Amino acid sequence: MAKPRVHEIAKQLGTDSKTIIAKLTEMGEYVKSASATVEAPVIRKLKEAFPAEQAAPESKAPAAKKTEPAANGAPAASRAKPGPKKPATAKNETAAPEQPAEKPADKAAEAPAPEQPAAEVPAAEQPAAEAPAAQQAETEQPVEKPSSAAKPADKPATTAKPGPAAPKPGPKPAPKAPAKPGKAAGKSGGSARPGNNPFATSQGMPRSGGPRPGRPGNNPYATSQGMPRPGSSRPAPEGRGDNRAPRPGAPRPGAPRPGAPRPNPGMMPGKSTVGRPGQPSSSGRPGGGPGRGRGGGPGGGPGGGRPGGGFGKGGRGRGGTQGAFGRGGGRPVRGRKSKRAKRQELEQMQAPSVGGVSVPRGDGNTPLRLRRGSSLGDFADKIGADPASLVTVLFHLGEMATATQSLDEDTFKVLGDELGYKIQIVSPEDEDRELLEEFDIDIEGELEGEDDSQLLPRPPVVTVMGHVDHGKTKLLDAVRSSDVVAGESGGITQHIGAYQVHVDHEGEERALTFIDTPGHEAFTAMRARGAKVTDLAILVVAADDGVMPQTIEALNHAQAAGVPIVVAVNKIDKEGANPAKIKQQLTEYNLVAEEYGGETMFVEISALQRQGIGDLLEAVLLTADAALDLRANPDKAARGIAIEANLDKGRGAVATVLVQSGTLHAGDAIVAGTAFGRVRAMFDEYGKTVAEAGPARPVQVLGLSSVPRAGDTFLSTGDDRTARQIAEKRETAERAAQLAKRRKRVSLEDFTQALEDGKVDTLNLILKGDVSGAVEALEDALLKIDVGDEVALRVIHRGVGAITQNDVNLATVDNAIIIGFNVRYAERVEDYADREGVDVRFYSVIYQAIDDVESALKGMLKPEFEEIRTGSAEVREVFRSSKFGNIAGSIVRDGVITRNSKARLTRDGTVVSEKLSIESLRRFKDDATEVRDGYECGIGLGSFNDIKEGDMIETFEMREKPRE
Repeated sequence: MAKPRVHEIAKQLGTDSKTIIAKLTEMGEYVKSASATVEAPVIRKLKEAFPAEQAAPESKAPAAKKTEPAANGAPAASRAKPGPKKPATAKNETAAPEQPAEKPADKAAEAPAPEQPAAEVPAAEQPAAEAPAAQQAETEQPVEKPSSAAKPADKPATTAKPGPAAPKPGPKPAPKAPAKPGKAAGKSGGSARPGNNPFATSQGMPRSGGPRPGRPGNNPYATSQGMPRPGSSRPAPEGRGDNRAPRPGAPRPGAPRPGAPRPNPGMMPGKSTVGRPGQPSSSGRPGGGPGRGRGGGPGGGPGGGRPGGGFGKGGRGRGGTQGAFGRGGGRPVRGRKSKRAKRQELEQMQAPSVGGVSVPRGDGNTPLRLRRGSSLGDFADKIGADPASLVTVLFHLGEMATATQSLDEDTFKVLGDELGYKIQIVSPEDEDRELLEEFDIDIEGELEGEDDSQLLPRPPVVTVMGHVDHGKTKLLDAVRSSDVVAGESGGITQHIGAYQVHVDHEGEERALTFIDTPGHEAFTAMRARGAKVTDLAILVVAADDGVMPQTIEALNHAQAAGVPIVVAVNKIDKEGANPAKIKQQLTEYNLVAEEYGGETMFVEISALQRQGIGDLLEAVLLTADAALDLRANPDKAARGIAIEANLDKGRGAVATVLVQSGTLHAGDAIVAGTAFGRVRAMFDEYGKTVAEAGPARPVQVLGLSSVPRAGDTFLSTGDDRTARQIAEKRETAERAAQLAKRRKRVSLEDFTQALEDGKVDTLNLILKGDVSGAVEALEDALLKIDVGDEVALRVIHRGVGAITQNDVNLATVDNAIIIGFNVRYAERVEDYADREGVDVRFYSVIYQAIDDVESALKGMLKPEFEEIRTGSAEVREVFRSSKFGNIAGSIVRDGVITRNSKARLTRDGTVVSEKLSIESLRRFKDDATEVRDGYECGIGLGSFNDIKEGDMIETFEMREKPRE
């Protein structure tokens, strides 16, 4: 049976829905609207809260408007049909209450005696109309006295039975009239029990002297109104009363009754499968015709209906209303709330509200750990709240975000301060350690569990640090006796390189691993990584230049990493060199020379003249032996760090890794950052194949699925599956962190202003470079540019390798600018970019790109000159000449190759050399001024001899661009 709704209860109680909702709110019960359903215990509370309205419930009877006498304690005569005997009935009702009130204690022993008038009343009233009989049944019903008056109440109970038999008198109900009142008389008095819930504090019975429930058989939504089915006559079994609750006695004749509302549908029990005793076969209602027939009131047929009247769908079976009548016997219970759900509802009602929603709060010091790039959904899971509620709270704090959007640390701190939580963002190192622990990999635990018998000596790892152009790479040239400076733009190192050299020290050959770091300010992250993986640092300072900003920064990185420092005072052969000034300046940074009583070794060198190189290496080894315990376990899975990585067209992803512990073998499954794969081949710094690499050994590794970032840790795993799962989880975490980093915080005021102005201007960039470290450094430097709130910078893609068609497509869709750093177009991409109108810019020095982007953001970009490509030629063969050097036998692919024009040499889409010129141009043996498309020629690039077959020579000129 359906539970009653608020508007139905309001109608029954004679009031409106708003009053009911307000009363329920005062009682601590929550309802959403007037159409919400209400449980039976709550209905009982409402009945007690509205006594005046309960006394005059609505009825479908024609005389339902006469409710005022019921409120005053008079019988509710209005419930009976109008008839000729109505005034007489009312008079009898007013006189009747005084009779049983005189002897309330003696009536219990006189139960059999009053049974004789049972036959007289029906005989006297059978000629009467049905309406007076119903009136009398109604008026004498609701008398409620103490239990001592229960037995006298049975006398009118016998007179109530002929009520339903009035239209169709039957022979059998009359003899059974004494039997049922006799049963009822032996039980405790009171009104009918509408329910049998053993857990309820009240079973719906009215208190003594209080209002009693009205007739339940008026539910318009019920399939049965408690009337007997036609032709059904169910006798009362003799033993049934033993295991049932005591039946209440009927009211005394003529006793005044207080008015009471009829029960609402929520109080009606479900239909029982057990037949009711004494059910009459007539179609009349048990207990009287239009009268209520409760308590076996007069006017009903004998045996018709139990005291309290027939409940809809009924009998005494357990009902289907939740929480009031149990689960047995009725329809299945649906939607019953558990105690936990009710408790949560109560907690939410009691929780403080922000912006109309309730969220759990902390005490101000409650710690809450979140990963980088977490969302409001992750925050909600931690505190047990609804993500939608946090979105509302954040909105009221002036921030707009979705439940799944990655947020930065500042946004979480604002939210945490409001809700009383202390936000702790997990560092990348801790996050990676927790991730590896999921796969039972504990790198720190492995190092702590090693004993001295497993550890063997390893070479020291030395990092060369210092300011721009102070001679770091020239120093490594002198150490390695190789020339790599010519390949650097302007003498500025662009990449991290790792090399291992062997030197003689005290009669034995010692290995040293050197790491070269860039000195430009944009490469701060790369210098910091170099300091973390190193054992000892060489700080290069130019004797003629002194201590510079990047010198101090490199010094701070080394001191923060806790590594010993050896100072190399370079360029002592130049005029104006003052090594003593360098020692004095570095004293301010806690680097005191040994001759001044300190512990730092200062070595004066000239990298260009190869002076003092041996002394420097000896100082490095002495410092390492004195201050460091350089041992590692080679007999375990390899662990290390990726120094640098790039994308090779023929070999794929190539990573330069430094093994820190264990041994890396060819064929091992490894994971480096978000890249994974098997080691297909390893090469040393000279390009020779290496079968295995022990601790402190740098090698180039082939076989990774993608290009790892410089500084990513790598480790060898047991199988490919573990490596792939670790890489995928790292990639997911990194993507969330990147999204949070790129998210531009938009407040409500900013968003409104942006809508009014149109939109926020955004410069979209696509970054491509030859190595991952350079791309990362360029991105970090560009994102630090701040030119105001009206212009935003957004890096939508970054990658390693030549500019491909996918890059051009992405730039076309997002209206982005492509910045190439030491890379060129891939095959047939340049024409496609021209057709699509994509702006592609190429740079070989990082600060030129930074300056141009900053000028573009400020709107002050003044492109005075632009590069115009004039032609390109493909090298078919290389001829060696003792007079002119290497000559490139080439065929012109497009454009015109002109003598003395500027040129660049590219190999597999990567720039090999930038600042070249066509110094000699010949057709066969004749000098030529220019060579057009489709013709062969010989091209000389001056002193540049690194030319190979398949290289491309591009010529260009700088033309003045008109200002727009």
